[in-house]
Amino acid sequence: MTIFVTDGGIETALTDRLGQQLPEFAAFVLLDSAEGRIALREYYLPFWAVAREHDMVLVLDTPTWRANADWGDRLGYDAAALAGVNADAVAFVRELDEDAQQPTPEVIVNGCIGPRFDDYVADQRMSAENAEAYHSDQVRALAEAGADRVTSVTTFDAAEGIGVVRAAVASRIPVFVSFIVGADGSLADGSSIADAIAAVDRETDAAPEGFLINCAHPSEVATGIARSAGAVELDRIVGFRLNAAATGDTGAGDEPRAFAEAELELRKLAPLANVFGGCCGTDAPHIAALAELGAPEAAVSGANEAPTRRG
Repeated sequence: MTIFVTDGGIETALTDRLGQQLPEFAAFVLLDSAEGRIALREYYLPFWAVAREHDMVLVLDTPTWRANADWGDRLGYDAAALAGVNADAVAFVRELDEDAQQPTPEVIVNGCIGPRFDDYVADQRMSAENAEAYHSDQVRALAEAGADRVTSVTTFDAAEGIGVVRAAVASRIPVFVSFIVGADGSLADGSSIADAIAAVDRETDAAPEGFLINCAHPSEVATGIARSAGAVELDRIVGFRLNAAATGDTGAGDEPRAFAEAELELRKLAPLANVFGGCCGTDAPHIAALAELGAPEAAVSGANEAPTRRG
C-alpha cells in the first residue's frame, strides 16, 4: 500500500523552530510580509527534502487553519481580505516547487479548513446547515484558487464536518474530514469515531473521500478505535496526523522515532489508512521517521491549551 507524506505541525513549528509570533495562533498572517513568507518557506522546505529522499508523494496543507470569518474578524480581515488570503495561500504552496533548486516530489495541495471555535461548548455548536453556510466562503476561495482538495481539520463533531463536506460538494472539490479525539478516544460530544463517520456519511451521501484523525496522541487514537472495534466505518479511515504528546502532558513529547512507531502501529487497527503525519509538537524529524519506517511500503503525510494548538 502506498503511504503519503505531508508537513507536520505548522503552527508549533513556526513558533518553536522559526521563532514566529502568531496572533490567535494564525499562520496565514505571515503571508502579508516578506519576512513572514520567508519563514513559511523555511517551514515547508524540509518536508520537500523528506519526500524527495524517499521518493514519496507530498501532501502540503495551506497555512489557512485560522482563515475563516470569526478568526479573521479578530485579526482585522474582512470577507474580501480572507478570500484573498486563502487564494494567496494556495498559490504560495503551489509555487514552492517553481523556486526549488533540485528535482521536486509530486505535491498535492490540501486546503486546510479549521474549526469555528477552539473549545467544545454544547450550546454554541453549529447545526450542519449553519456550518455549511459558515465555511462555504473559505471552501469556495480555496477551490477557485486551485487547491487539489480540502480537509476539515480538528473537527469537534459530525455536524461541522457535514457542513464542510456539503460546502465542498457545492464547490466541486474533493473533501476529507479529520476528527479530533480526547484522552478517552471519543469526540468532544461523546460520540465514538465510528458513530461520527457514520453520521457524516449518512448526511452527505458518503461524499467525503475519507476520514482522518488529528490533534491527538497515538495512544488516545488507539483507545478510540478500540472502542469501535469491528465497525465497518473504520474502513473509511485513511490517515492520522497526530501529536507528539498526550493530552495534558507538558514538554517536547515523544521523540521522532517513538512517535513514528506508535503512529504506524495504528495500521493494525485501521488497515486501509495510508496517510501518516504530524500535528502539535511535530516537525520534519517526525515526518522523516515516519517516512523511514514506512518505506519501502510507500509515502507518508504530516499534516491541530488555550487556544487549541493544532499545529
